[in-house]
Formats: sequence, structure tokens, C-alpha cells
Amino acid sequence: TMNLKVENFADREKGIIEYLDKNGEPGRTTGFRCLDEFYTIKDGGVTDWTGFPASGKSYLVLELEMTQAELFGKRCALYVPDIGNYNEVWSKLMMMYSGKNFNSKYGNKVTETDILKAKDWINFHFLILGKKDIKKAVSPIDFFEFVCEYKDDAGGIQSGMIDSWKNFYHDFSGKREDLYLDEVLAQRNELSEKYMKHFHTIAHATKTEIDENSTQTDSNGNKKRKRRVPDANDIKGGGSWYANGKCIISVDFPDKSSNALDLFVSKTKPEGVGKVGAIFGEIKLDYSRHRFYEIVNGQKRFSFTKEVKSEVMQPNHNFEKEKIDTDVTPF
Repeated sequence: TMNLKVENFADREKGIIEYLDKNGEPGRTTGFRCLDEFYTIKDGGVTDWTGFPASGKSYLVLELEMTQAELFGKRCALYVPDIGNYNEVWSKLMMMYSGKNFNSKYGNKVTETDILKAKDWINFHFLILGKKDIKKAVSPIDFFEFVCEYKDDAGGIQSGMIDSWKNFYHDFSGKREDLYLDEVLAQRNELSEKYMKHFHTIAHATKTEIDENSTQTDSNGNKKRKRRVPDANDIKGGGSWYANGKCIISVDFPDKSSNALDLFVSKTKPEGVGKVGAIFGEIKLDYSRHRFYEIVNGQKRFSFTKEVKSEVMQPNHNFEKEKIDTDVTPF
């Protein structure tokens, strides 16, 4: 039989009134005022992230997930082989949470006592996923269904992060890649809406053409022409990503001697969660705190900053010129 039905308003009326009372359910803050103008995080939504390798995609999405945990108590499942193994992922979360380092080379090293104090919070809010059997493949639908169905004594989880799409097994079963993507991404969207989860997917882009009007500075201060910043259409199977995506954001790290990201929001859906636009250099990485920040009213503001003081920034303190250890590649 045909798998369609007419939805009954009487069954949905309570939900419509709740939707009205919540002002159409705009998304939650990202923790960054400059980004909230263009993008917010909504349960039942999906966000696809792309950009050049080492552009800061993974770090920024972890930042957003950390903020959702700190501000709203949200829990996230991480399937992130591109970030590293369990120790590497957990230590990254610990450094972001504590502002300390695992390597004594950089000082302010994490202690065992720090880990004992932080482990319950980190392990509650972040579930790091791995394969039960390394010889068996994991598909995207395996991940989406896991996030939707997972329950423990504390309840469910609200979001899932994939880094990256290439780490899944993709069974085309004779289909063209675009038709496979249409099917899988549409199913992802339906699962996120039904179970009110948010899925963040990092997908690498194909090589883009040289942008003759743009230059890039490397860590040695050398300028060179840079490639056009990729968007959803540059992801392998790109047309399907754009057609099925809800929120799509490209991340760029244009100046390796700086600490600032550029963000390009090319699609936002549904209405109310954001708008198309770009943010240039306003979100910056504090290398010693392991977190991103913005400048608000002359003050350095992290997503966990309780309030912003109104005093003017001291003229001898220029955050733009903070010393950056160029031996370290943060992304």
C-alpha cells in the first residue's frame, strides 16, 4: 500500500500551540553573538560543515557541542575517527573543558586530580563511539539510528557529530552516488525531525579552482593565491548535499599566522534558525585556553563568559596581536 496519509490537525493542535508559545522554535544560541545572527542550533535539525583540510571544522563543531553541554546540559555522541582515537578525542575534550594541556611542553599540564574532577561531566555529556568489531563496517544510518534510539540511566542524547562522512561504509547497491545520497540524507532528515536530534556532519570538499582575486598567508608569512572556499556543491556528490541539507556552513582559516576563522553560511532551514551570510575573522581561537572567542564591547568573550563588562579594552592590550605558536597546528 502507498506509504502516505493525511495528517489530522486535531492530533497536532497541541503541538501547534506549543510551537506558537515558543515563538516558532528558533534555534538555541551557538554561544557567539556574531554567529547567532546567521545560525542557531535547533533540535530536529541538521548542519553540514565543509571546508579545506585543517581549516578548523572539527574544532569549531566541538566548540559548539561543548557550549550546548555547558549552557543547556545537552549530550552528544561523537563518531570522529578524523580527530583521532579515544585517548586523543577525550584529551581534546578535557583540554577544552579545563583550559589545560596534556603535553608538559606547553606548561599548565592537566593533573590526575583534574581528570578525576572532570571525568563525570565529560563522560556524561560526550559519548565517544567506536566499532564493536573493527572488521565490520558502520553505515551512516547505523549512526543516525544509534543516536535516536540510545538510552541510559540518565536518558537519551540530543545530538550527534560525524567527522567525517568518508569514514562510513556507503553501500551504493548499484545506485549512482547522487541517488544514494538523496536517499540516505533524506532518511537522516526524517530521523532528526522524528526524534528531535541535531546531526552535525563534516564532509570534505573536492579541490576547488584558484581564486585570482584572493591571497592566503602561510605560517611563514608568505602570500600565495588561494583556492575558492568550498561550499556544499563542492562536496563529493555536492548537488545532493545542497538539496537535502538544512544548514550548510563552510569554514576557512585563511591566514595561518592569525587565529581567526571565516565562516560562510550558504543555507539555513527551517525559517527562523538563521540566514545566509558570512562572518570574517570575528571568531578566534585562544590557543592557551583551547576555546574560541569573540570581541564584544572591547572585551574577550568566550561562549561560557557569564557577562560582558562595559569597560573599554585597555589600549595596550591588542587581542589581534596575541603571540601565536606557529609550531602548533590547532586544526
